[in-house]
Amino acid sequence: MAKDNTCSEKPSTDETADSVLNPQSDTVCSHAIDRRQFLSMAMMSSALLLSAKRGIALTEPALQAAIRPRSYAALASLPPGAVRPEGWLRTYMEKQVAQLGSQLPDVSWPFTEPYWKGEEQAESWWPWEQKAYWIDGATRLAIVMQDEALTHRVQESINYTLAHAAPDGYLGPSFFENPKGDFHRWPQNIFFRSLMASAEARDDAGYHIVDAVRKHYLTDTADYGVPTRNITNVEEMLWCYEQTGNPRLLTMAENAWREYMKKVAADPGHGDLSWMRVYADTPINAHGVTYAETCKLPAILYNHTGNDEYLKFALAAQRRIFDFHMLIDGIPSTSEWFRTRTALDSHETCDISDHTWSWGYLMMATGDGVWGDRIERACFNAGPGAIKNDWKALQYFSCPNQFLATLNSDHNVMEHGGRLMAYQPNPGQKTACCGGNVHRLLPNYVVRMWMRSPDGGLVATLYGPSKLNTVAGPNHVPVEIVQSTNYPFDEQINFWFNAAHPVTFPLSLRIPAWCSEPHIAVNGASIAAPAPKNGFITLRRRFVPGDTVTLVLPMSLAVSHWPQGGIGIEHGPLVYSLPIRENWTPIVEPRFTTPEFPSWNATPASPWNYGILLTSENLERQIDIQRLPMTEDPWTNPPISLSVPAKRIEDWDLMANPDNPEQKFTPPLPDLNVSKVSDAVETITLAPYGSTKLRVTIFPNLNT
Repeated sequence: MAKDNTCSEKPSTDETADSVLNPQSDTVCSHAIDRRQFLSMAMMSSALLLSAKRGIALTEPALQAAIRPRSYAALASLPPGAVRPEGWLRTYMEKQVAQLGSQLPDVSWPFTEPYWKGEEQAESWWPWEQKAYWIDGATRLAIVMQDEALTHRVQESINYTLAHAAPDGYLGPSFFENPKGDFHRWPQNIFFRSLMASAEARDDAGYHIVDAVRKHYLTDTADYGVPTRNITNVEEMLWCYEQTGNPRLLTMAENAWREYMKKVAADPGHGDLSWMRVYADTPINAHGVTYAETCKLPAILYNHTGNDEYLKFALAAQRRIFDFHMLIDGIPSTSEWFRTRTALDSHETCDISDHTWSWGYLMMATGDGVWGDRIERACFNAGPGAIKNDWKALQYFSCPNQFLATLNSDHNVMEHGGRLMAYQPNPGQKTACCGGNVHRLLPNYVVRMWMRSPDGGLVATLYGPSKLNTVAGPNHVPVEIVQSTNYPFDEQINFWFNAAHPVTFPLSLRIPAWCSEPHIAVNGASIAAPAPKNGFITLRRRFVPGDTVTLVLPMSLAVSHWPQGGIGIEHGPLVYSLPIRENWTPIVEPRFTTPEFPSWNATPASPWNYGILLTSENLERQIDIQRLPMTEDPWTNPPISLSVPAKRIEDWDLMANPDNPEQKFTPPLPDLNVSKVSDAVETITLAPYGSTKLRVTIFPNLNT
């Protein structure tokens, strides 16, 4: 008999901290109707009765909208495709589409194989995981870029999977249909995100996709609380609950989370998310992707239940990341597992996509702009800093300080001396997750640039050149808002409004924490900036077609201090690095690369061994900000740079393997007590971190 995952021992009651987080708590029963479920069923009945009285044939998509359950989120995301990139952002993403975004399935195994499109055999689950990362990223990329060829390519996998559902509703390869062992539902979590995006982007709300996902979960015999990463499917269960109002999906998600907390959470291999560890605010002893994918789930549960204990837990879990592991470029040190914060600590590229995706849910749950600050910092620094500017290669591990990036220069503990820091089209080869996952980063940034507030307002959550098409106001009037800006390379952002007629609605704009004195003008006339609330200011007004709101976010210089006497330089959302000129040597490795998309050895071809002479006061007098006209491709030709005073540290050199002196590594920061520092003061020019491939970002501080 199939296991019923949605019911256990006792009826649901109003939930407390104990019932949500206490490992000894019993689970809830989906067959008992609580107030939340009763209201959902009442809404469905009302919709059906109303349609009958009005003589309206209530179609499936209309029914779906009519029974959508209450959301407790502070902000709601908009469908993929509502926001389109423009300006420099579009140019950068056009390169992604033209290169690995569309061509990865022609370049490197396992992306070249028909996983999710007919292939039913492999040595394990992971080729489906890795291909699913690309399918999700490419689906979202095709939607936001309106690229028909890429849309056709990714739809082949989506259509195949939907058309080959098992008789009981199971979606996915038969290889792990029988839920045995670990990871047997983790690949679905990744692939189903492409279904989510496809359904939301369709004019008919993708009802049939939603229904297929509903059937999959409600008939599945897998245990979603215990095996490795199965718990991450709570994200899709709750998305499907949001679309359908089916209370069994909510109950199933809550039961899975309770089981996870009771049986699994304390295990570092499964997240290190026990109640005691999280609320003790300890460093994280867990795999980076596992933690990022799991610790966002209570925030999503809060969005659908309003239970504050879920949100408290999610915020406490996130606080550990920022207290103990965050690096200067906006992503925590996660060279597979969480590490320390030295100049040599690195992060996996998967973590850039996964943490920023998770932080979007935290922003929805809290309505706090700080999560937008964090997403921008990661996407404007760590993201492009791990990707070759032509979008033909990327790193598996990237680092604030990387003086070379070759197939044998990985300085991290895991795979020390290996290939994971070299720029490659599929940098992990058989461990191919990053090669697929990187394609989710920018499409998800674009999708979440705008959100909606519960009062029907529009909220600018992330900045960059773009165009929004949605509805606003109590009458849901179609509107277009063009965000014209060179941000983050410039301080000014213009919002141009257009609609068929005037519309009254609240417009909220995020004020980053690094900006202390924002300026606002409407149609060229300055207005007093309202006091920010949770990192946002709100303009409540009647918008007339042609109105322009101008937001100026003055960027200040700042220094940050790091272990072993390190110092970094920041300006607004951008981190700055000394770019090291590269010698690029291509290497073609059959099965994983091609002559057009090779692997690369990058070695330093310019001096890099500098310490800087700065104090924390009067930075504007010590650092010269140099601006050039905006360029079409600012990550290749940055329009802004910083000049700082520095001295050479003459005995700071690449490290050599004593057993193989030809093998070199990026060294740690030098001990200035014994180092030989030049007497000559030089001026060095720093560029935005994201424009550099070899770089020094954490410098020895010569003023200590």
